[in-house]
Amino acid sequence: MLCHFQNHLHSLKPLCIQPDLSQICFQNFWQDVIQQNYEIQSLPHDSWALWESDSYQFLVLLFAALLAKKQVLLPPNRVSDLEKELAEQNIYFLQHQPVSTTQNQPIELNLDDAFLNQAQIYFYTSGSTGQPKKIPRTLRQLLNEVQGLDASFQLPEQAIAIATVSHQHIYGLLFKLLWPLASGRCFYQAQLAFPEDVADIQKKLAYLKIENYVISSPALLKRWTQDVLLQDCLTVYSSGGKLESGVRPYVNRPITEVFGSSETGGIAHRQQDDALWTPFANVDIQAGEQQELEVRTNHAFSEDWIFTGDKVEVIDAANPKSPFRLLGRLDRIVKLEEKRLSLDAIEQKIVELDDIVQCHVLILEREHRQILACVAVLSEQARQLLQNINKAQCVAAIKAQLKSKLESIAIPRQWRFLTQLPQNAQSKLNKQYMKSLFQPMLLPIVLEQQNESDQALYRLEFSPELECFKGHFPDYPIFPGVGQIGFIQHFSRQSWADLKWCNGFEQLKFQDLIQPYMVLQLKLSRKLHKVSFVLSHADQTLASGRLLFKTQTEQA
Repeated sequence: MLCHFQNHLHSLKPLCIQPDLSQICFQNFWQDVIQQNYEIQSLPHDSWALWESDSYQFLVLLFAALLAKKQVLLPPNRVSDLEKELAEQNIYFLQHQPVSTTQNQPIELNLDDAFLNQAQIYFYTSGSTGQPKKIPRTLRQLLNEVQGLDASFQLPEQAIAIATVSHQHIYGLLFKLLWPLASGRCFYQAQLAFPEDVADIQKKLAYLKIENYVISSPALLKRWTQDVLLQDCLTVYSSGGKLESGVRPYVNRPITEVFGSSETGGIAHRQQDDALWTPFANVDIQAGEQQELEVRTNHAFSEDWIFTGDKVEVIDAANPKSPFRLLGRLDRIVKLEEKRLSLDAIEQKIVELDDIVQCHVLILEREHRQILACVAVLSEQARQLLQNINKAQCVAAIKAQLKSKLESIAIPRQWRFLTQLPQNAQSKLNKQYMKSLFQPMLLPIVLEQQNESDQALYRLEFSPELECFKGHFPDYPIFPGVGQIGFIQHFSRQSWADLKWCNGFEQLKFQDLIQPYMVLQLKLSRKLHKVSFVLSHADQTLASGRLLFKTQTEQA
């Protein structure tokens, strides 16, 4: 049967498996959509932003809004600055609407091509090379992509989608929600944060005797260990960036790497580190004059050939389905002091060093000239050494090793050393954010973050370059309590846009010191105008308390 949203309107098969293992069937899902659609139709604006942490409620609101002929924007985050920017355009965040009637209405929906073609969704690019831009896609194009997935990957009729990535990003939306919805499969409702969480859920779902597939990212998969075993798992999907070489042996199931972009959708896939990429069933590819990959597919925002900015080697130029090899980004070739340099090639030479695990090289503007900078992840041994000697000695040693690999102009002049490269909410490299690490640093570095309606988790690294460490104290730097309250306020207001300013504290405790190079977890929990926080390292709590905020409602 053709993969289509229309096929399962009245099905009693499970669509959503909730954390308590109760199930919501397709028929009940569409009933919820109809009820929300009835309420959303009366809302005044034509365009709405959708940011909902609950995958099931997100899917209900998405289809209810589209059926109400509203345009839906899927923003990259829900921070206060973006809320204000959208509000200036009369675009507000869509919430679950109170239902005026509890009576079930008959499910009479016609999800035909006329509806699919007019149902408009806007995605945002990650903004890795500049400001995020909106990419329009119709529901018809998204269904085409789902049908391409179904034709390319042979999954059984019953399978549970388990995701560690957000459904707000096109990859998570397609693989976790829309593919099960159109194919009659089901998804596990919650987004999981750690490899151990995935394995635990698979054990709990074993009683259903249904196999599953895992939708993940390079950021999580590189943290996998061989003692975390997947159960009843058909395959693991990975997208959002390049999967590092050598990760696959740590996972006891095959990993299918997916290559694509917000502009093109999915392009190709592969199952080995150095394998060629195979285009999806509904994707044609070719190489342009500069070996730039061009893509044509019925699921992109345009039906014409789309230039991707990726340099490729196509194995059979006459075949639009030919396997190909990626050779790096064309837009990462820069001109520095009249010399053309490939940032990708420079990164490859840097990671050849024993002390460097991963790195990102970028261009900085300094006093009307450009210089190279590098954010690097050191090996555990090198990181221990860094904490025992000064940073200048460490940088000098790395530069000395690079002299035999790179010409002088290609050796980065400024360096930052982290435990991992920062990821955005979609688990992609946060390249714009990495530029800010070379400005005066007032806040700890956000390595990862996860936001829900009443809770936010941040993984923070305390670089020695932080302003709060300077002069406090010269021979034994520590991060002061007042500075901790400052960044906790900042991240609270970033997580919940209606919080205005902090006007009180409760039960503040500072139980241990924060020193340079430490990596901590900040957990924020909100209840009304109060935000509780716990700052911890492993199982040790370093600080905790509650902050009292003035809210937008109170201010009004």
